Amino acid sequence: MQSFLKAPNFSKTFFYKQPQNKYQEFCNAYAYYKQATLCDPKLNREKLSQECASEWKDVKKHDNVFIESKICEYYETIPTTVRSHQQILMSRNATPSSHHTPTPSTSKQYKEYIDITSLPKNAKSQYDAAVKINSAMKKISECEQMMEIASDDSMKVMLSSKLIEEQKVVSEQNARLNKLKRHADAQAKLAAKKNKLLEEGIVERYDTPGRPSAAMKDPELWDKIHDSIEFGAAHAKRRKVVIKVRTIKHLRETLEEKYNTYLSRQCLSTYLQPRHQNTFAARRHHHPTKVGLASVARTEMKTHIDEHYCLASVKAARTFAEVFADETIIISQDDKAKIGLGIPAVGRTFKAIQTTNEPVTVEDHDFPMGSKMKLIPSVYLIINPADSSDTLRTGQLSIFIRPEYFIGTSSATHMVDLKNIISNEKFSATLKKENEVKPILILLVDGGPDENPKHMKNIIQYAHLFRTLDLDYLTIRTHAPGQSAYNPVERSMASLSAKLAGITLPIGEFGSHLNSQGNVVDEELARKNFEYSGKRLCDIWERDDIHGKPVTVEYINQEKNPFDNEPPILWNWIERHAQMCRYSLDIKKCKDRECCYEYRAPDVATLLDENNGFLPSIIKGRDGHFINSIHALDYYDKLKIQEYDRYCPSISQELYQRLCCNICGKYFPTLKYISEHKRNIHSLKQTARKSKRVQKQNNETEMECVFIVNTNFNEAEDIFQRVPWQETVQDFRAVQSDEE
Repeated sequence: MQSFLKAPNFSKTFFYKQPQNKYQEFCNAYAYYKQATLCDPKLNREKLSQECASEWKDVKKHDNVFIESKICEYYETIPTTVRSHQQILMSRNATPSSHHTPTPSTSKQYKEYIDITSLPKNAKSQYDAAVKINSAMKKISECEQMMEIASDDSMKVMLSSKLIEEQKVVSEQNARLNKLKRHADAQAKLAAKKNKLLEEGIVERYDTPGRPSAAMKDPELWDKIHDSIEFGAAHAKRRKVVIKVRTIKHLRETLEEKYNTYLSRQCLSTYLQPRHQNTFAARRHHHPTKVGLASVARTEMKTHIDEHYCLASVKAARTFAEVFADETIIISQDDKAKIGLGIPAVGRTFKAIQTTNEPVTVEDHDFPMGSKMKLIPSVYLIINPADSSDTLRTGQLSIFIRPEYFIGTSSATHMVDLKNIISNEKFSATLKKENEVKPILILLVDGGPDENPKHMKNIIQYAHLFRTLDLDYLTIRTHAPGQSAYNPVERSMASLSAKLAGITLPIGEFGSHLNSQGNVVDEELARKNFEYSGKRLCDIWERDDIHGKPVTVEYINQEKNPFDNEPPILWNWIERHAQMCRYSLDIKKCKDRECCYEYRAPDVATLLDENNGFLPSIIKGRDGHFINSIHALDYYDKLKIQEYDRYCPSISQELYQRLCCNICGKYFPTLKYISEHKRNIHSLKQTARKSKRVQKQNNETEMECVFIVNTNFNEAEDIFQRVPWQETVQDFRAVQSDEE
């Protein structure tokens, strides 16, 4: 056959050889359509891909039937050259289907008209959709007839685009009509159900729109709300009426228990005073009672120059925990506000319900019954870094309550609590791996005097804990002063405070142990009263879960020493194993196996060996932001990593030079530690160096004496004029003896 009669070779798999979804099939079909239309099998692939993506945005909005028809339309496109050859060779008497340009295939759903008379008379939306469908079907039929008789290619392309637009209209209106019919059927079923309930007398029909309010059904609702709020007398010095605080949750429970009146939280709030009178939300409060939901102002968080630096330090520890999640424990600890006995348990961190007759918001006569008549809760949040659903801000709570008068809290009591938590089987799934405590422990504290990692008494306790648990790495991180709200355990303390709203713990359940001056006169009775109130507090906090996990609460009435038989921690041990900073403390294992056991997490040790076994310091990038410590350890030049606390904003350059040892350059957070370092480390080194120098001089003298044997004694006398001959002989014999 001659070359001008050959059919062009247009690829039907231009983009994808084996299409896996509708989008890939559409791209191949569109590419074939453009090749056939332009009669060019070598189109610009990038430009064609952009056109295909733009076309797909419009096509993908329709159903699969329309997309299939579109793909078939593109594949059935006849190239321009073949179409001209067919017009020459085919006779005029051929059937119309043999010489017309194939139009986009129209499925059966575009061939049927909607019977408008079968629609309900009140279904206006269905009627409009049916009219649009019939109008579009009529236009589709006209376009198909015009394409059969048209001979101009440009005219056929225009009619084809018009046909596609009308098919879109039919598809959209069909979907809308089906949705309206389903909604009408659902409404008819609901109406039939309501009529059935009305006939059975279960529901009541009102004459006017809406339903009667709760106050119309129960005219005594306002009195019930007032009676549900408990009042109490203030101290005589204040002469004010003070409301015993209750939350809206307690108010709902009281209404249901006393009067069998159930109101939803939203409905009950509309019968209370609005917080802001001149707002749109206040319009919903119809005829409210003289009771309002008052929020006591909280103290704003103080700013500190080191807040971003400390946050970067804590974030570095959390990132380290996420990298080695299976080997790490995170415990966030803090002491909750002391809970006084005989006075309201909470004060200024919750919303309270009160009447508006008096300007009092909360009880302001916090007069303690006696000195140190309070309970101190120590709260610990155990976080599992391996839990993917956890955000490292929630976990399981463990609380230890101590009487302030007898025990109080210190760094030693915190160590006792941590050991009790680790020995508790309820936390074994989080804290242990193969029946052993995980080798890496991260403690997040608030920087108080009994937790601050900068104080030596706390460092010694942390070192004891490190050795007792046989940890590979222990890091304690704290936030800047005034920024303890960032500690994850603070989120859980809000829930604990809410449970104490309106509760006063008794101070003399078994009798008063105080005299008129508030001094303890019977310690045994005081212990019983403290224990009763403490266990009652345990019962309150153990009732409900927090973060979806049970709360473990324990009352401690005896003081214990956590490390009785442990050897003392010396300064030399701290120098070898600890890195002290202003807001952090890191403790590692050394490589001396007579001092420390083998690593239980060798991968962690290998990574940290690049920085002398410690996590790197917090450093800044060129943009002024703090850099991830793990990334700095992996990608930064080790020589560019600065010393610890070098970028701490509160430490000036002059102060930093004073905090570094002028002999070895090592950094310490306080000047006292530098003095201790010089006294214990450099003084020993100087003594050893001096002894070596003296020994070297003696050896030189002895060697010169040995040399005298083979030389003239007169020369020796010239060299050692101050040394007698007898001493020279003795030195020679000492050199030749076995003692040397």
